Formats: sequence, structure tokens, C-alpha cells
Amino acid sequence: MEKYLITIDLDGTLMYSLSSYDEETFAYLRYLKSLGHKIVIATGRPFRSSYFVYQLLDLDTPLINYNGAYITNPTDPNYPITDIRVSRQELFNIIEILQDGLINIFCEIHDDIYVHNYNSEIRDFLHLDGGRMFAGELPKILTADPHGALVFVKDSHLHLLYEYVEHNRENQIEARHWKVNEFDIVEIYHPKVDKKEGMLQAANYYKIKPENIIAIGDGNNDIGMVQTAYHGVAMGNARPMVKQVAKYQTAPIEEQGALKFLKKFFASIDKPK
Repeated sequence: MEKYLITIDLDGTLMYSLSSYDEETFAYLRYLKSLGHKIVIATGRPFRSSYFVYQLLDLDTPLINYNGAYITNPTDPNYPITDIRVSRQELFNIIEILQDGLINIFCEIHDDIYVHNYNSEIRDFLHLDGGRMFAGELPKILTADPHGALVFVKDSHLHLLYEYVEHNRENQIEARHWKVNEFDIVEIYHPKVDKKEGMLQAANYYKIKPENIIAIGDGNNDIGMVQTAYHGVAMGNARPMVKQVAKYQTAPIEEQGALKFLKKFFASIDKPK
């Protein structure tokens, strides 16, 4: 059997929550790995809250964190490290522009967390276990460029943030957002950051043919890899834009969507010609 690269998202694809998952799906991924296929995790999570999944799957491939801003291979010191940052000055400018419209902002450098105004409401977003947290006014505590940031902003001020990004793209910043109750969460990231880049790098490193690349995801941060992969798969619970670019659509995560697709796919290529 030819070897495949399977790049797969965590939240909404493999993981029900921060730490709960379907053991049958994990067992099948371990089985595929035993056959020689390459399984790559591609997540917006930091290393500290995704490495345990890497270990559970017994992987030896790169781990794509922060949507591709930070890529390492814990088992292969020769694998090229990707470490992409955004300018901290851009974050300081955003804080100044939003003023009373800013609810909070935090950013990360590897597994260190920098929070502008720590409170209980933001705790669940921080994935604190395994990381060091620094809290205070960001311009005073952030001394290096981070991998990106999450900005919690009032609906009434969202347009100010997007206007700033629109007029400052030459400074290497981009934004995307989603809504939570009465406010918006905006991810600030470098335009070069995309899970697809980590996927393609892994395919090249392991000499996987383009037609043997599979990508499975559900969120807008998965669009690049799902659209680029020869076998791009949207979960049944995926955002509409992911479904639009996917070649295949599977069941939702609650119905073992990733497992169902992979079992059907590999059963089909194992059939006698």
C-alpha cells in the first residue's frame, strides 16, 4: 500500500473538549500509523495542550501548533522548525485604538502566556496547564514578538479593529473572528501562517505524493489545508466555508466523522483492482 499523509485538526474534529476524545478513532489512527502512514496534528492550540494527544497517538511526525505559526517535531531534531511571529507593536497599537471597546487580549510565545487583564472569564481560553502566565498591561510585560494574539472586543468596536488591520497589512498582520455572546474574539496572525504550509512541508519531508495527502477539519482555520489537500474532508459540524472547499464531507464529530471517513477511504483503496 502506498503511504498517505493524514493531517487532522483537533477541536471539533478529533477532540470533543480540551481533553475528551473517542478512543475508537484514536485506535484506528494508531493502526494507520503502524501501517506506515504519516499522521500529523494541525491545531490552533499551543504545544502544551496538544502534546498529550501526540503521545496518545504515538506519533513521530511534526506537531503543527498555533495554526502553523510554530511547528516542531518532538521526536526528530533534524526536522525544520517553523517559528513565525507578529510584531508586538501592532498589538500595542490595537489596544490603543480599541480603548473602551477592548474586553481583553492575550498572546503567547511558545508556552508562555501574556494576558493584558486576567479574569475568570478568559481562563478557559488560556490552556494554563504546562504554561507560565504573565498578567499586566501588555506594553509593559511583553518583551518579544508573539506567535499571534486573541483579542476580545465589543461588537461596537469590531469595525475599528478590522479597519486597522486593513490599513496595516503591509506590517504583516491579518485577522479573522468568531462571535461569543455579546462580544467577538478576533485572532491576529501573520499572513504566512496557515496549516496548509505545515502539511505541505511534512509531505515534502516524508516524500508523500500530492495525490496521497488527506486533510480533515471543521473550522475556518482549516480552510487552507482542506482546500489544498488532494483529499480534503469537512466534518459534518464544519463551518460553511470549510464545506464549500472540501472534496468530501463526513459525519459530525459526535458521530465519529473522522473515523468513518478514514475507514471507508482505506477500505476502498485496499480493494483488488
